[in-house]
Amino acid sequence: MKRAKSLVAFMFLVLLWVSVTSVEYALVMHLGILSDVLVSVLALSLLLGALLRAPEGYEDQSGFHIGAPAGAVLG
Repeated sequence: MKRAKSLVAFMFLVLLWVSVTSVEYALVMHLGILSDVLVSVLALSLLLGALLRAPEGYEDQSGFHIGAPAGAVLG
């Protein structure tokens, strides 16, 4: 599960990075604002940190729950 969580976080980060980079490129080319790129990189790294620290959960018939299911054997 931890590997899947890391893979999802990585894919999200790549998708977000590509979309922000395209917007940043347009801004830099139009306005010449390089500091905006640095702010975006910082924001993306903060998002990745939050994604990697988020608790794992599970979903059943009654909804989404954070933590291990009741009666689950962890190991």
